[in-house]
Amino acid sequence: MPELPEVRVVRQELNKYVKNKIITDVHVFRDSFIKEIKPEEFKKAIVGETIIEITNYGKFLVFHLTNGKIILSHLRMEGKYNFFDPAKTRFYHDYVIFELDGNTNLHYNDTRMFGTFHLRNVNNYLTIEPLSKLAKIPAETDLNTFYDKLSKSKKAIKTLLLDQTFVVGLGNIYVDEVLFATKIHPQTLANKINKKQAKMLLETATDILDRSTELGGSSINSYTSLNKKKGSFQNFLQVHTKVNQPCPRCKNKIIKIKVNGRGTYYCPVCQREQ
Repeated sequence: MPELPEVRVVRQELNKYVKNKIITDVHVFRDSFIKEIKPEEFKKAIVGETIIEITNYGKFLVFHLTNGKIILSHLRMEGKYNFFDPAKTRFYHDYVIFELDGNTNLHYNDTRMFGTFHLRNVNNYLTIEPLSKLAKIPAETDLNTFYDKLSKSKKAIKTLLLDQTFVVGLGNIYVDEVLFATKIHPQTLANKINKKQAKMLLETATDILDRSTELGGSSINSYTSLNKKKGSFQNFLQVHTKVNQPCPRCKNKIIKIKVNGRGTYYCPVCQREQ
């Protein structure tokens, strides 16, 4: 699943190719991708509008259009965008195609079919779901508020860090990496994390997310950014996917367990449970 760095990279690439493009037509090949309204309404609302810019809010891509219109796009498990110049016809698993001026088009491809599109406007996209329920990214999270929430939770720290209403942008890959870097066992109860550790979690998460963004994200399994471009941060992962390999610090074997159903990698020596 694309996490915050991967979404940032997709955003950057999209802006290179579709910023200032006019949407001349839209084709929806599976209605379930368009949430809350019918595909015909979605199409009618955005055809003729210009893409001013693409930003992101956590893992959501935010397409800012003229006349204050907003498209929220979530890639979920395996969503991808491909830009074509000149325009091309539909490929397998292309479910939404945006025809753009200059004989170009943008294809949304999703083999798992979990992606979503919401139509919003500049006045409401931050104040109603799905964005209204999200927390902030680690870099923008207040330490005191973060620590207070930790101290009130008896959930495993890994489970809590994966909760996008608690902190935004950390998925399975980066939670494993952050917990290894801070020497915290993934099953440690959140209320046992002290304030110094809480500060380390936020700072380390920010550093890792930013570094991964610079390296194009982590291309594990199926992730690529626009036009199948791969990232390289997977080459610098310390524990995630490294089961039975030596820990980079102590050389003991990395092990894999399940935490709330999620595959979790950690070093049992460096990350002792509190």
